[in-house]
Amino acid sequence: MEATNQHRLGEDDRPLSLDSIAEFRDTALSMVRQASRSVRIFTRDLDHAAYDNPPFVEAVLDLVKRSRIARVEILVQDSLRAVKEGHRLVDASQRFSSKMEIRNPHSDYRDYNQAFLVVDGTGFLRRPLADRYATVGSFRDRLAAQELERFFSEVWERSEADPQLRRLHL
Repeated sequence: MEATNQHRLGEDDRPLSLDSIAEFRDTALSMVRQASRSVRIFTRDLDHAAYDNPPFVEAVLDLVKRSRIARVEILVQDSLRAVKEGHRLVDASQRFSSKMEIRNPHSDYRDYNQAFLVVDGTGFLRRPLADRYATVGSFRDRLAAQELERFFSEVWERSEADPQLRRLHL
């Protein structure tokens, strides 16, 4: 396993090839801790193993608290598991709704079978098959990251807020 916690966002352009959930989780955490503007996640089911852990959520919250321009946008194809089991990112998005948003992709994109994370338009992790942790990425590959961001923006513009994830005020 490569120690990606030594990589610098926007500086280290070595390609990454990750094979396990542990590598993915550690690398995603390292990237988000270094974020200054944006985190964009496209995921099938909010991926509990990757994103529902205290260090990752703390890194996301640190970003939205320290930067007034920060945005965290998440597209989730199926939020049922997150609703049933709970998810720390859902709770965080409800508390910081002005800076964090979770949406459902339009039905045209519901069968998209990749998952990815893009940080500050420069670093990315992409899983070509969403249900596997074989991952490619880089801490600095603006071309690949911006290609993912263009796709994300296209889907985001046609997406809607997930009604299952709304906070109910009783």
